[in-house]
Amino acid sequence: MENDVGDEARLDLLEKLRERNFVSLIRSMRLKFYEMLTEDQNRAHEMEQMVAGLFDSEQRRDYVQGDLFFFNDYLLFLIFEDQAGRTSRIRAGVVYEPQTAEPLRKLNYFCQTISLCLAGNESDDGTLEDGNQLTTWRQDPSSFHKGFMRFVAKQDADTLSTIACRENSRERVRAAKVLEDDYARLFLRRAREAYAEGYALESQVDETTKPSEFTVNELLDTRLLRRELLVSCRKTGHTLFNLPSADALAVITISQATCSVCGASIADEKIEEILSPTQLSSVLLEDAAWLVNRLHTIFRQLGISESEIAIEPPAGDGEARLLASVCGELFLVVMRDGDLTPALARRAINAKIETEARHLVIVVTGAVHNEARMNLLRFSKQVERVGNDFEMIVAEGVSVAEAELRRAFERASARVLTEQLCELDSSLGVSVACLIRTKFEMLRNAESSSHMLQLPLTAKDDRPTRLLT
Repeated sequence: MENDVGDEARLDLLEKLRERNFVSLIRSMRLKFYEMLTEDQNRAHEMEQMVAGLFDSEQRRDYVQGDLFFFNDYLLFLIFEDQAGRTSRIRAGVVYEPQTAEPLRKLNYFCQTISLCLAGNESDDGTLEDGNQLTTWRQDPSSFHKGFMRFVAKQDADTLSTIACRENSRERVRAAKVLEDDYARLFLRRAREAYAEGYALESQVDETTKPSEFTVNELLDTRLLRRELLVSCRKTGHTLFNLPSADALAVITISQATCSVCGASIADEKIEEILSPTQLSSVLLEDAAWLVNRLHTIFRQLGISESEIAIEPPAGDGEARLLASVCGELFLVVMRDGDLTPALARRAINAKIETEARHLVIVVTGAVHNEARMNLLRFSKQVERVGNDFEMIVAEGVSVAEAELRRAFERASARVLTEQLCELDSSLGVSVACLIRTKFEMLRNAESSSHMLQLPLTAKDDRPTRLLT
């Protein structure tokens, strides 16, 4: 928001915010210090005004550069930016944990409150009198990425909306989680082949590799498999019926139907229970759809809003791409349910160049070919050589990808916190970014202690702290 606010007006704004339960940290700390110096609480504000006047004349910078407002699981910040030759700006933002409820609504309310305090002449119900208009706030233009906009512009808006709704389906999320297991995917593929050929899967699976009953039940519970009855001719072995239940078989046997080849009664033919793959399993196994859902779920669990995630529709080549804005930095995720081949590495590099992503994450479930690894390392060195910040992560499996993404998000949030709030370091006397990270780490430790009797010494929670301005 553009607004020229002097030191006196800034102190008045902080006081009005305090009256509305937005207690500022830096000003409260200073007032406490003045109270200790004067040994008189009533004179602390008088000393504050005198120091602010001396500060402007001697220090050649503003006494109030901004402030912090801490709450239970989030904090708000307010920074006054002086721009030479132009109207000064007021910048506000929120730093929050992934589980914080409605952080954008909290930031919006904070901005509206600031506008009311600056406008003055507000009524008792918080609205303006005399027809005054609130100052307009706008999103920081630096948070808009051309690469993200180009990526989204290539997709159809309705398609993106449909993909977002589909990936948030509870049934799809549960099923994709089960498909993290390599053997579960292998078993489903074998089940699909067996079903297409018309024979029971169990008859051709070696006992040493046959899945446990628990695994099969899990696939049934998540509706990746369903039980059916296979009726086949005892003489020729060809399939007569695939029936969904025993009730359907009863209807056929009661009708006294016979085999069209040998003429035997259906009740006398070979009847066995088979495991049939569902439509859901077929969809998730195509084009790494289950992998897309898992990565999308991980991003959402780490606090990334749906509006900051874009998924490219499947192209039918077995690969998938996801682009997300995390703390103002772009993460491009290239996925494949298979090996990382040189061809995939080249396409991932091209996608990175096109989107201008700062982070390239490649997630595969198979092996990483040496040539592909060397090509990626060569490209990474080229990018760093020209002075661009770039991070590349190659993860073999979803669990590795999740751990690496948590650490990458933590690094990104720490970097952005330092960049956005370093102006307040001199006012507070310590690194504001370090203070915020410590505060949230203590909050996490307190939450963990309330749920666990004893925390392992090596345990560490790397959930990222998010920042929006």
